[in-house]
Amino acid sequence: MIPNAMFTGIVTDVGLVDEARRCGNLLLLKISSKKLAAECEISDSVSVNGVCLTMVKKERDCISFEAIASTLKDTNLKKLKKGDYINLETALKVGDKLGGHFVLGHIDCELKILKVIPRSQFWELTIDLPSRFRKYIIENGSIAVEGISLTVKKITSRSFSVNIIPFTYNNTTLRYKKVGSSLNVEFDHLLKKK
Repeated sequence: MIPNAMFTGIVTDVGLVDEARRCGNLLLLKISSKKLAAECEISDSVSVNGVCLTMVKKERDCISFEAIASTLKDTNLKKLKKGDYINLETALKVGDKLGGHFVLGHIDCELKILKVIPRSQFWELTIDLPSRFRKYIIENGSIAVEGISLTVKKITSRSFSVNIIPFTYNNTTLRYKKVGSSLNVEFDHLLKKK
């Protein structure tokens, strides 16, 4: 089956949550992003912290989305509040460069940061890894974390590590994350087909 939208895990913009409001089982998200407001149209698919959502409204420099209960259950979108920063990526179009790996925007799980270690040339993030997901991850394989295409560097029985280069650290929401932060994770769909 071919998905309706695909992403590359290369963040297009970091937006700012203007509003995160519950309306019954929905979460209404209004995000400030001049770049995406200029580029996107209503009904476009956008990766929002790695979650594929449909843009339902556009006004000036803001774009709006609705997330349903099942999406909220499996992602960290339920924790968003006004003032939070959020990774955004427009859907891949024919002819676009593929800078990362194929990302569907279907989050497999929410995992927590165990360690953030600043190194001389990068930041090392260690993330918890429940045993049931171990089969979907390999060293030097791809993984999407908060919608960012990353390379798995090390795997232990309970965790995995990724190295974050300064450009990625400074141009995504990873710079705001700390030990205990919850992350949306999508494993490489090619490994899930095994």
